[in-house]
Amino acid sequence: YWDYTQLRFPRREGMRIDFILASPALAQRVVHAEIARDERKGGKNRIGSPSDHAPVLVDIRSGPPA
Repeated sequence: YWDYTQLRFPRREGMRIDFILASPALAQRVVHAEIARDERKGGKNRIGSPSDHAPVLVDIRSGPPA
């Protein structure tokens, strides 16, 4: 989440309020995680304005833990 009024986005000063929760077993299978900042950069959503949130992406390896 980036506050619109304080120019937090360009300074990378967002608050971490959106989380992906996982059990310890599932967390061991996480391959990569990131915040998709490009979705927030001046993008437009279906109502015509960018959101103050950004998607959290997580790649999880399928199958049993290694």
